Amino acid sequence: MHKDTLLIIQRDTRLSGYLKTNQTSFATYEMTTESISPKQIKIASKLSELIPDRHSIAQTSLALLTHCHKFSTIRKKCIKKYLIVLAPLLALGCMNQQPKARYTKEEIATLQLNSTKDLTIETDSVIGIDLNPILKHETFDFGSKVAEVKIVKLETTNESLLDEIRKVIITDSFIYIFDDFQGGGIVVFEKDGKFIKRIPNGRGPGELIRLYDIAFDSHNDRLIAYQHSYLLYFNALGEFIKQDKLPFGFFNFAIIDSGFVFKTLDGQGNEHLGELMDYTILITDENFKLLSAGMPYLPNRNNMGIDNYLQKNDDLFITQGFNDTIYQYCAINKSIRAKYVLEYRNKIPEKILQANNETFKQSLTQNDYNFFFGKHLDNHTHSVFFLENWHKGFQTVIYRDKKSGNLIGGTHANYNLNEIPPMAYPKWTFREYFISAYYPNGREPFINKSSILSDADKSKLKSLTDDDNPILILFKLRAF
Repeated sequence: MHKDTLLIIQRDTRLSGYLKTNQTSFATYEMTTESISPKQIKIASKLSELIPDRHSIAQTSLALLTHCHKFSTIRKKCIKKYLIVLAPLLALGCMNQQPKARYTKEEIATLQLNSTKDLTIETDSVIGIDLNPILKHETFDFGSKVAEVKIVKLETTNESLLDEIRKVIITDSFIYIFDDFQGGGIVVFEKDGKFIKRIPNGRGPGELIRLYDIAFDSHNDRLIAYQHSYLLYFNALGEFIKQDKLPFGFFNFAIIDSGFVFKTLDGQGNEHLGELMDYTILITDENFKLLSAGMPYLPNRNNMGIDNYLQKNDDLFITQGFNDTIYQYCAINKSIRAKYVLEYRNKIPEKILQANNETFKQSLTQNDYNFFFGKHLDNHTHSVFFLENWHKGFQTVIYRDKKSGNLIGGTHANYNLNEIPPMAYPKWTFREYFISAYYPNGREPFINKSSILSDADKSKLKSLTDDDNPILILFKLRAF
C-alpha cells in the first residue's frame, strides 16, 4: 500500500475509527472505472478492508471527504493523495454493492411456508345492510338512544400529556393509549385514569420508534407493541419483557388464542412469501409459523386508508379500504366469514378506483360519491358504520341494533349538551360500550346539569381546563 496513505491512517486513530463506524447516509453518486489504474484499485481494496460493511464503502468515503477538515493530523499535502485513493474506493463500493436481504434464511424458515394453508372465506351467512334510507337523513336523534355514560378523566402531567390519540385499549385494570407522541407513543393509566407511566421513545431495549400498532394479550396479561420488524412485549404495567423480530411486514395485528392475525396493506417487502405475498391476512402461531393466508389485495392504485383494519372487542372484525364487506374471524375453525355487506347508492366507479392518486382524489371531491373506508365498530349490542362523502364534505354515521336490525344515523347527531358531551362518533369499543374522546374547552354545561352522568363523574370534571388531557367517554345505547 502507498506509504503516505498508511501514514495518514496510522497517525490519526480517530480517522481509523471513523472509517470503521460511520454509517451516515449520503446522496448517490455515479462513477466509472475507466480512468482508474490497477494500482489505485489495489489501494482502494486495502482501504476498504477497514470498513466491515462493504455496502457502506461509497457512503463512508463521501463522509470522509466531507469531514476530513476536522482531523488536524491530516496534512494539506496529503489531501490530494487521499482524494486519489477515495475515487477508486467510491467506484469499488458501487461495483460491489449488493441488495441486502431483509430477512435471513433462518428467519424465513420459521414460517414453514410449505405447510401454510389457504384461508377459507365463508359467505353462507352474510347479513346485507341497506344504508340508503339513512343517507336521506341529515340530523338524527342520538341523545334519546343513550342509555348510560361513564367518564374517565386521564390524569394530566408533564409525562402523561397526550398527543393525538390513535388507539385506546381498556382492560379490567388498565388503560393503554397509543398516541402520536414522537411518531408513536404508549401511555399507561389505571382504569380510573391515574397516570402510571409513558413507555420511553428511543432506540434502546424496550424503547419505541416507528410504532404502528398495539394489542393486549389477556391470556398472558401483557401488552404487545408492533414497531417496524419487531414485536415488543411489556407486562401490564408497561415494563419491558422481550422483543421478537418478525419474518414479514404488516400494518395491524390482533392477538388470538395461541397466535396472531396480521393485516398487511400490500405485498411490498414480503416477496419471500412467494404467492402468499398477494394475501392481506396472515395467521400464525405464537412462534410466527404461518398457518394460513387469505383475502387477496384489492386491485386499486391509491394509497389512502385508515389507522386500523382490525377491530377486536370479544370478536375480531376485519375490513379493507374501499371494500363494502366486513369480515369476522372464527376462532373455532380458524376461518374468516363475511359478516356484513353494506349496500348504498353512488358508489365509486371501478375505473376511478384504478386511477392514480391525483385523479382519484380529484374525482372524490368533484363527484357525489359515497364510500366506505373500512371504519366500523362492533360492541355486544350494536354496530356502527361510517360512510364518507368528500364532495359534500361530511361523514355519515349509522348505528345498527344487532338484535332488531334497526338503523339510526345521519350526518349530524342531535343531543342536549346539558346532558351529554359530544360523543356520537366513537372510535373504539370495550365490551358493551362505545368509546369517544372529548377534548375539554373549559365550557362544559353537562358537568353541572346532566341527569345521565353520575355525581362522581361530574365531580371529576369540575376542574377541567383546555390544557388537560382529553377525557374518555364510554357509552351504551338503548335497544331500538
